[in-house]
Amino acid sequence: MTNWKSYQDGSAALDAETAQKWLNQVVATCSTLDPDLILDIFTDDVIADLGAVLLTGKEQLRPIIRERYSRYTHYDLRKTVRAVAGDLVICDARLRWKSPEHSTLQHTRAIEILQVRDGRIARWDNASSSWSATEG
Repeated sequence: MTNWKSYQDGSAALDAETAQKWLNQVVATCSTLDPDLILDIFTDDVIADLGAVLLTGKEQLRPIIRERYSRYTHYDLRKTVRAVAGDLVICDARLRWKSPEHSTLQHTRAIEILQVRDGRIARWDNASSSWSATEG
């Protein structure tokens, strides 16, 4: 993993290429669909603003991650860095997925602002929209 200390203390500027490599590792971890591995990409004191819900701490995030990732039957996530500023990584996320509740392929597009501390997500702001593959 990327050594984030130099970015945290301001002695180095995070660039888009380094941020994308880190983000690719995040995507690979999420693609395992293993909730414990996925939770490890977050700090213990993470703040997750998912629009409809604001969660504080990994313990509040845990049930949502476990429930969400246990239902996926098809999962294809891609994230592209759009900007970096200090310890913030702003990305475009695109997800295709199925679950027992949805027999057709679902799509989600999100814009995320990820605040990173020591290589883990300390704050996750997510604005997303989902739709069925049968819709326009």
